[in-house]
Formats: sequence, structure tokens, C-alpha cells
Amino acid sequence: MPMTDEEKNGIWKELEQKSPDLLKVFLSLKNEDELKAFFRDLMSERDLREFAMRWEVAKKLDAGVPFSQIQEESGESPVTITKINRWLKEGCGGYKMMIDRMKGEQK
Repeated sequence: MPMTDEEKNGIWKELEQKSPDLLKVFLSLKNEDELKAFFRDLMSERDLREFAMRWEVAKKLDAGVPFSQIQEESGESPVTITKINRWLKEGCGGYKMMIDRMKGEQK
């Protein structure tokens, strides 16, 4: 069953109430050093590792790597890989947008 718009985007209303300028802060980062400094202060090491793992799994799924191989290489559970795959295919398009952008920059 496809995700509803509320499932995809419901979090933004809550975040905008709790931290109205968070997205502006992200957009104002000027370079990799600023991003690293801010993200390191903002997030735990666990958070950063989780983001990195999700990104790597999404890229592998987009490239057609089988679930079993991703699980073996990453150590992630099939449930986690399935969730990432669902967001890749039915989410807001963010994973795909950035995967395509990174592919374009590698040319």
C-alpha cells in the first residue's frame, strides 16, 4: 500500500513548530567544513553512522544490488533495508534526486 502524503510529510509541520528555522540553517551552510562542524554538534555519532548507512543502502538498492548482498555487506536487517527501499521507491523523491545528482557530478 503506497504511503500517504501525511506519512511522507507529516513530520514537517511538527518540526516547523519546534524549530521554525531548522531548514534555513541547513540551507545556509556554505561548505563541507561548516556542514561537518554543525552536523557533528547537532547529531550523535550514532545518528551520523545511521545517515551514512541509509545513504549507502539507498545507492546500492538504486543500482540493483540484491537485498541479500546488501545485508551481508552492511550487516543491516532485512526490515531496515526494506524500509529504505520503500522510501527510495515511494517516498518524496529525495533519495532518487540526490542519487541522480551525485551520478551527474561524477561524470
